[in-house]
Amino acid sequence: MANNSAKLLRARLAKNDEFYTQYADVEFECDHYRPHFFNKQIYCNCDTGDSAFVKYFNNLKSQGLIRDVWHTGGLGGADFRCPQSIELLKKADLVVTNPPFSLFREFMSLVLKYNKPFLVICNKNAIAYRELFELIKTNKIWPGVRRWAGGMRFIVPDSDQTREVPAIWLTNLDHACRPKPLHLSCRYTSGSFPRYDNAGAINIDKTASIPCDYDGIMGVPITFIEKYCPAQFEILGLDKDFTTDGGAGIVNGHRIYSRIFIRKRLDTTT
Repeated sequence: MANNSAKLLRARLAKNDEFYTQYADVEFECDHYRPHFFNKQIYCNCDTGDSAFVKYFNNLKSQGLIRDVWHTGGLGGADFRCPQSIELLKKADLVVTNPPFSLFREFMSLVLKYNKPFLVICNKNAIAYRELFELIKTNKIWPGVRRWAGGMRFIVPDSDQTREVPAIWLTNLDHACRPKPLHLSCRYTSGSFPRYDNAGAINIDKTASIPCDYDGIMGVPITFIEKYCPAQFEILGLDKDFTTDGGAGIVNGHRIYSRIFIRKRLDTTT
């Protein structure tokens, strides 16, 4: 169990929105990136010494697989934004952590500013943040290995309970589970997919329903990113980039949940 000072530190880091990552989830995901970790200095800049991340990397260190693991727990209550933490960030080879969701924009801004390879947990909706979306769109960052369905279960602070959170892994480290081209079996017929009232595109409610024979613009759920193969599809933008009113898409008079607008690459046959 964490001592009181560690608990207070985590509360300051999280602004009460942190849930503790389970060791099994860290191990399952991180094991896919071991070649990236080899002989590297890992920085867990949103963690105390008893976190699942630090325990995992201390285990790798004991096996001689990484040089060392740093964490913010030794900085006297400071978080990832303090000068001491930023100095460690500059020196680290990789960042691996679960940042507080309420501070995710600030966290990623620092990681990207110093051009660090990273593997982090975030809320699914974070992929629609403009700065992150542009990097996903240009295939510079992508989802991790764990599937999105069902989210992730985290330990609730100061309890033995877990809670399901709509969270995913996000990274710029290559891995063997990146999506292959989808096999598209649905076909397009006039009227089979509704058109947006406020955009020149058709609406697709499920990635599995993308038609194989439609070359126009389509609005798909943000969960499409999990299946996104850059060789097969082109991401054009967020819904607000295409709608005439700059808002979410409207179908038959009703606004629908966030969409990503895509188009098949014309040189693909799937």
